[in-house]
Amino acid sequence: MMAPNPALLVSTEFRPRNRLLAGLSDEALWSLRPHLKTVHLPRGRVLCEADEPLRRVYFPEAGAVSLVSVFEDGTTAEMATVGREGVVGIGALLGGQHAFGRHVVPVPGSALAVEASRFQSALRENRALRAACETYAQAFLVHLLQNVACNAIHRVDQRCARWLLMCDDQAEGETFELTQEYLAEMLGVRRSTVTVVAGTLQREGLIHYRRGAITVLDRRGLETTACECYQVVRDAYERSLLPASLAGPPSCEMVATG
Repeated sequence: MMAPNPALLVSTEFRPRNRLLAGLSDEALWSLRPHLKTVHLPRGRVLCEADEPLRRVYFPEAGAVSLVSVFEDGTTAEMATVGREGVVGIGALLGGQHAFGRHVVPVPGSALAVEASRFQSALRENRALRAACETYAQAFLVHLLQNVACNAIHRVDQRCARWLLMCDDQAEGETFELTQEYLAEMLGVRRSTVTVVAGTLQREGLIHYRRGAITVLDRRGLETTACECYQVVRDAYERSLLPASLAGPPSCEMVATG
């Protein structure tokens, strides 16, 4: 009896929701598939601290993971967010052994995880995987640099709307879990500031907030409130990463991030 075709097995048995992996050919995906394990990402889980050894690489399939900077007084500020379009642990792609910052889960979900050493071996052996990850890294760099400029220039309400849109992009339903405390940490502002901003967005009919859960009611209105950085980052992923996969539904109702 002939051995089963690996590509056929990938096609019929394994359909990753992570868009970076989904963009790979079946043959390229098969080389990484045996090492991927599904892990749950509960809200608040810290995947890695800054300068800790990179032990695992994560391909989010739902929810979001934020790369944050932690200052001496304990204050945190988001540097970038990774969702289903990317990979957590990009330092491993660059040959690094340590994390660039703290990786924390603000929006719960799940991911496909692989040991960092296995991932680096796959990169060396799998040209298609490396090319896809390098292309993603370029888009991620745009995301990272745009966030720096955004945090310095734009108002809190604009940045809040942008961040909520990014979370909505990762949501699997109409509502996603996100506390005001985590939103404040991601934006680098006081919780009281987020309370005021979220209240304003709710009164304007853009969102509905209740005890750690947010529903985007008016996507177009939220896009209008957000700064242009949201679209700049989204365009970078669409243009440089996986245009067909990231295009999603019409702009008024995008589906789930990095």
